[in-house]
Amino acid sequence: MITIKPHHFLDVIKLYGKGVEKFVPDKSYHHNFYSVANDLVNNHGTIIQLTSGKDDICGPCIYINEEGICTDDIEHVAGVNSKDEWNKTLDHRIMRYTKVLEKSLLTAFEYCEILYFEKEHIFDVWKEESESSKQIRYDTFCIGAKKYLKLR
Repeated sequence: MITIKPHHFLDVIKLYGKGVEKFVPDKSYHHNFYSVANDLVNNHGTIIQLTSGKDDICGPCIYINEEGICTDDIEHVAGVNSKDEWNKTLDHRIMRYTKVLEKSLLTAFEYCEILYFEKEHIFDVWKEESESSKQIRYDTFCIGAKKYLKLR
């Protein structure tokens, strides 16, 4: 089982849509994105549990403190400096739009399917981003989800 933030799952599928088929370790953050992403891409039946807190990707990151809070700062969202706050905002928006709540258990395939059918909400979830950034996120997620779900 993989514990994962909804936006991290979307990021995996988005990168898969950009053509990343094998994820490699990130030496700067020391997180576990590569291992989780490889598992999700290669094992569609993997059971996932959603969280808005520390997950299996960010758990070993250098910015996660002992309480499981991300201490990294961001500057790209007006009025938001805390990456932890921003991530929680994104995850709660995704959970609200998909009606898949925290601690829900489902397969990676099932969750990708739910996200794909609610894909238009990407524009609402990341509403603070530029239109071009949202469009790229939407397009690459759709490409990745279609590939993952084997849709035409």
